[in-house]
Amino acid sequence: MHLSGNTINLLSNDYTATIVTMGGAIASLKYMGMDITMPFNPQTIPVAYQGKILAPWPNRITDGKYTFNDKEYQLPITDFKTNSASHGLVAWKEWSISSISQSSLVLETYVSPIYGYPFLIALTASYEVIDGMGLKIDITAKNVGKSDAPYGVGMHPYITCDGELIDNCKLTMPFKHVYSLTERLTPDTLTNVDDMDFNFIEGKEIGDRCIDHCFLSQDSTRMNTVILENKQLKVYCKTNAPYMQLFTPEKLGRKCLAVEPMSCPANAFNNGIGLITLKEQQYYTLTYIIGALKQVV
Repeated sequence: MHLSGNTINLLSNDYTATIVTMGGAIASLKYMGMDITMPFNPQTIPVAYQGKILAPWPNRITDGKYTFNDKEYQLPITDFKTNSASHGLVAWKEWSISSISQSSLVLETYVSPIYGYPFLIALTASYEVIDGMGLKIDITAKNVGKSDAPYGVGMHPYITCDGELIDNCKLTMPFKHVYSLTERLTPDTLTNVDDMDFNFIEGKEIGDRCIDHCFLSQDSTRMNTVILENKQLKVYCKTNAPYMQLFTPEKLGRKCLAVEPMSCPANAFNNGIGLITLKEQQYYTLTYIIGALKQVV
């Protein structure tokens, strides 16, 4: 075991994935030897939640405070810059190995109840590398407690075209609406992507844009696809999540782009947007696929 827990390598003909048990993170994903997620050394603590699972909420809860079923709760503050509770309770938790094969892995953990979140959620994360598809991840939550529980989930991979600057890469995604942000990085107003110069429907270079925004799916019944590409490689992300957070990370040298599927945007425990109320024994699954194609020159 290292600082990121145990390391598991998954193999198919086209893909190799390295998963770590600390936070259920994707430490590396390669397509035909090329990086399609930004890799980190499993013997280290990754920067900026690289590849981690975010539950029972993604992103931030302002001041760590929320009210649920007429009761007030206070979570620990983990993002001091915005004075918020950030990215849930399992990103820095060791997950246990439930099953493993050459190409697949299942990890399990619980959202351990704390004073600020006194609910009991069982989590299962399934990973499989599939030729012609990529790395498929299913994150399933089950409320095994005795009361309703507020819930949200996301994942925090950084996709890359084998380490090329994203400024030079073309981004294509179907979203027509995006949330503006408050100074504390929580969603404010749902606006047209054209108003913020975030219209990538037809695809265009990212350039020097700084993005840390939540985009809304037009149709929650279909899989949405985000594509990052250069002349050699096309990397795609597909998800059934109704929201997608995109983030251009300066800390990682703008060599990758966070494409984060989320069941709800930031501060959902307060604003109620996309918030899931899990009843006793109820399930919710988020599905995410990262894959790639070689470009034909």
